[in-house]
Amino acid sequence: MNLSTLFDHTPYLSYAFRTLSNDEALKLDHSLRTLQRAQRLRSVYFLGRLEGHDADYFLAFGCAERELFAARKLFYSQNLHEWFLLLEPKQWDNCWDKIGKSFRGDPAYRMEVDLGPSFALDEDLVPVEGERIKFAVKEQNRLWFVVSRILQEAALVPRGVLYHDTDGNCVINPYFGGISTEASLILNNYQHFREPRADPAVNLGKRDECSYFMDVFDPADDVVPKEGSFVVRRDVGRDVFVLNSMHWPGMVNFHRANTGAVYGFCYFGDGRKNWELPFKL
Repeated sequence: MNLSTLFDHTPYLSYAFRTLSNDEALKLDHSLRTLQRAQRLRSVYFLGRLEGHDADYFLAFGCAERELFAARKLFYSQNLHEWFLLLEPKQWDNCWDKIGKSFRGDPAYRMEVDLGPSFALDEDLVPVEGERIKFAVKEQNRLWFVVSRILQEAALVPRGVLYHDTDGNCVINPYFGGISTEASLILNNYQHFREPRADPAVNLGKRDECSYFMDVFDPADDVVPKEGSFVVRRDVGRDVFVLNSMHWPGMVNFHRANTGAVYGFCYFGDGRKNWELPFKL
């Protein structure tokens, strides 16, 4: 949620079955504005809270320029007063999202991880057990990895929010006016809040009527499995559409139909990915 609309959008945290007290919201607003000035950020977003065993991490990210993704900075706080920069570890591995243990709540804690044996296929395509995958990871480094993955894989915005300008920058479209009630039910009308990964021709070819400036971004239905990775539901009373990530339980995306100002996402979870999803569908 953008800092500029934090108080207006706080009620939408209820879709993640969470909320912020008045005291927490005031502390959050004040500390994030202080962070924005100190880091000279053009925009700041509150992401949510990662819930650890002994303590929680409040999460935020900021952008120094109009470009949203090139130099994005990640931050965490445990007291809503001091914010710390999350730096990319010098060494990390994609298998970190397979760690099944919960976060402790201590950034300095060093966890010993055993993911079990690795497997490879021999010439007859028979699985052969290999060495066990063991490593140690500092919790602060794992926190960076998990927050980065959540933003890459589960953060969505309605089609038209992101705009690819003539200079090649990914920016927020100031003229976004919302999407209709009918369009809000279709997963293809939401896009990942990230730089596009797919070839532009592929993304543009998925729509009968397309605009390069808006449709170059990856649509939400490109996730595997295509059916079930996100669940779309409607709050008829508010006319708000909510998309829950099934890969990252606790990640909620929302948009109020036909409005250009009410959209966002928040995460309230334990930082563990649901690898059992394909077997549950």
